[in-house]
Amino acid sequence: MPESHRKCSHCKGTGNCHACHGTGRLTLQRGKLCTSCYPPGSGKCANCRGLGEVDIAGRPVTPSAKDD
Repeated sequence: MPESHRKCSHCKGTGNCHACHGTGRLTLQRGKLCTSCYPPGSGKCANCRGLGEVDIAGRPVTPSAKDD
């Protein structure tokens, strides 16, 4: 049976935003929120919504789906 979940290719499974590295702030613009996060400024990866894993279709894996 093929694996139904895989690590997020954007954050490599960490759940942190690739642009701000999970801080929620932009390094070069003091006091500005990172717009690459989801939601903006949260520090969470926009691709997997901070969960670190996606399913075969590329959608974020919910905690209940991980248990299945």
